[in-house]
Amino acid sequence: MEKVIVFATSFLDDLITHPKEEGKARRMLDELADGSGGTIEIAYRCDRDPRLPLGAQELTDAAAVISDLEAYPSELLEKVGAANNGALRLIARYGVGFDAVDLEAATAAGVMVTNCPGCNALPTAELTVMTILDVAGRRIPHYETASRGKVKRGPSRLDVSGKTLGLIGTGSIGKNVFELMKGFNVKGVGYDPYPDRQWAERVNLRYLDSPDRICEHADIITLHAASNDTIITERQLRRMRPTTVLVNCARRHLVDNPAVYHAVKEGGIWGYGMDEIWDLDLPLQGLNIVVSPHVGSDTDMGKIGMQIMTAQPVVDLMRGIRPRHIVNPEVLKSPVHRHLKDSAASMR
Repeated sequence: MEKVIVFATSFLDDLITHPKEEGKARRMLDELADGSGGTIEIAYRCDRDPRLPLGAQELTDAAAVISDLEAYPSELLEKVGAANNGALRLIARYGVGFDAVDLEAATAAGVMVTNCPGCNALPTAELTVMTILDVAGRRIPHYETASRGKVKRGPSRLDVSGKTLGLIGTGSIGKNVFELMKGFNVKGVGYDPYPDRQWAERVNLRYLDSPDRICEHADIITLHAASNDTIITERQLRRMRPTTVLVNCARRHLVDNPAVYHAVKEGGIWGYGMDEIWDLDLPLQGLNIVVSPHVGSDTDMGKIGMQIMTAQPVVDLMRGIRPRHIVNPEVLKSPVHRHLKDSAASMR
């Protein structure tokens, strides 16, 4: 019997507004198992802590997994990959990023990796805008003051309308942020190693040639880069102004967080927002720093998008169809996957 394991922590979540698509992804997987004649089992392990390392024994007989943020290093993939006499053929990444998977090792082990491009772009953009407004408005320090029954102290808040918004990364999330912020009549500058100049001309955004230039020109800076590098360091922070708002609802490592903490504390920038758990031994009380526990995609429609876009490649693979959104397409050369048909051929 082949097994499909669902590790994604929000895959089975009860939704808030109960849209019509609720439960569709689970039904897709259950129908796959029901129609397999007992040869496919679906195992839901959504309560597993993704911070814990995976053991090979947890993936026994697993042909496919819907992964959360748990790591798939080379030593694990070498043991469980189908090209090495293991069972694993697919890691369907529940989200856009796939940094937790060693792609080179996955390819060598015959494990295809898929992701969900665009599935959470609008929800993440919405959270980014909310965070911009929270930081510009010093919402957390004001809450701390007012909730203790005290009157306003310190600086109040910044204007947002008419300011210059700087986007570091202009993929689908960055584009959505700019579209949402147009209601504040912001001017736009952007940096991206692969600039979309046709889009920029249409929306009147000016590309600059480096993140440093963004830091010099923008009043509000927000990061949406698919990069493994730290983009905002002490050097970039020194180029910002005391009224600069910095927001990172992308990836923790894009910003040197200890450096930005001290920049906020010492008045080098206005404030900082990050959609990650604050795990530094640096107290936030009284500072204009807003954090959230990685909830950018955690809306009803964001979850539905990720659920369906991870269930579909599992269903396709188990039915002999080549999945979409493969991020290591060279894996298709492996004997493990040569039998797969494209979706059009399977419909003839």
